[in-house]
Amino acid sequence: MTAPSVKILPEVEQRIRELAAGSEDGRETGGILLGRGPDGDGVITVEQAGDPGPSAKRRPDFFLRDLDHARELAAAAWDNGEAVWVGEWHTHPTGPPTPSNRDLVTFAGLLADPELAFAAFVSIIVVPDPDWASSRLLTWVLGAVPKPPRGRLDP
Repeated sequence: MTAPSVKILPEVEQRIRELAAGSEDGRETGGILLGRGPDGDGVITVEQAGDPGPSAKRRPDFFLRDLDHARELAAAAWDNGEAVWVGEWHTHPTGPPTPSNRDLVTFAGLLADPELAFAAFVSIIVVPDPDWASSRLLTWVLGAVPKPPRGRLDP
């Protein structure tokens, strides 16, 4: 099985950079990612990036999307071309460009949720480099862990 890869449309990358500049206030921000995949070649295509929404929780070390807003964005994306939720993006204004322990726990919970049925989950972390006008996007793909078969295992 090939590890998934990510293709981010150029206009989506630009939108994420523009929205990430909201972290100039020192607080994290973010939103959902919508698109398709992984396809037969293992490519996940990110076609849209959502904003945080009016009720998002933003702190220097924490971001929680506005769930109702995210649901509305996802429903509209489905209606306008059958794009689905493929991941999330968020900023780390002062932290490292890697997922935090809190991020990893969140992603593991999403991957384990059978209703969501993620085969893989895309996380984009945006950091200033050196400021938000020239931010860097770092992409992480987390895969669902296959469950071992039930019953007797033959040697």
